[in-house]
Parts: sequence; structure tokens; C-alpha cells
Amino acid sequence: MKMINKFFFAIPMLLFVIGACNDNIPITEVVKKPGNPYKENMMTASNYVAKSEENEIDSYIKRRGLEDKVQRFDNGLRLWEYQKGADGAVNYDDELIVLYNVQTITGKDIYTNIADTVVVGRNLPNIGIDKALLHLNYGSKAVVILPSHLGFGFVGDADRIGTNMILVYDLEVKTKR
Repeated sequence: MKMINKFFFAIPMLLFVIGACNDNIPITEVVKKPGNPYKENMMTASNYVAKSEENEIDSYIKRRGLEDKVQRFDNGLRLWEYQKGADGAVNYDDELIVLYNVQTITGKDIYTNIADTVVVGRNLPNIGIDKALLHLNYGSKAVVILPSHLGFGFVGDADRIGTNMILVYDLEVKTKR
């Protein structure tokens, strides 16, 4: 009896499979749209984040009355050298000590009283600080405002700096080691 039930079940399945293999079924061609929609969506989102950060940084500068003091660079870096150093320009591959404090753009302290030995151009502690140091002299004191793409970006620092944070560094460039 079980064999007969399997037989009656197998026959309709076999007919279905044979019918599905019919060559007369119209084929709908999939037309690819030009461009990559995923890439375009990511670029749109990235541009939105960059513009939003730019507006937030500009607002921060305006609230503090620093519009005439802060230099703006094409990559989004903002720099205010409030004490010009007199010990010569910082150059690529210079090894130096940087004393700094880091805050969020809202004023929350992230790191305070940090002293790092940095080799300029080695992207440490991040690419934005490298770029800022190249515009300073030894002995300079400056405020550096980094949009997230020049700071720690999407991943943060796996400790205190979160995703896409705008960072404000108050730093001092010390002499060569």
C-alpha cells in the first residue's frame, strides 16, 4: 500500500518536471542598469556624511568666533595655530614628540595629556594629524579639527573613539627626539 502511495505521488511530480522543461516558455531577459546601484548608494551616503560633518565643523568654528583664524584645507582638515613655533618647520619623516588632548566636537574629553612619539608621514596616530603636522613648526601649539575620514573613520579606535567621530585635537609640537 505504501508503494502505491509513493507511485501516485511520483507520477504527478514527474509530469510537473517534464512540463517545466518545455522550450516554449518565454524567457525574460534581465537588463542591467548602467552603473552600480550599490556603489552609487554608498557614494551618496558618503557625500551626505561628509557634507554633514563639514556643516558641523563650520558651526563649531563660528560658535567660537574663529572664522578668521582657522585655515581650511581641501581635504576637510581645519587648523588654527594659536602659538607659532620658532624652531623650524616640521618635515616628512621627522621624528618628534606631540603632546595633545582629544575631544569630540561637542566638547567631551576623549584623551587628555597624551605624549606620543610620531614619525611624520607614517599615519600615526592618524592621517589627519600627519597632514596637520606638515603645516606646523617645532614649538607650535595648534587646534586641529579632523573630519572622520581623516581621523579614525568608520571603525573608530576600538577604545574611546567611535564610528565617524569628528575630532578636535589641541596639540603642541615638541622638539625632535
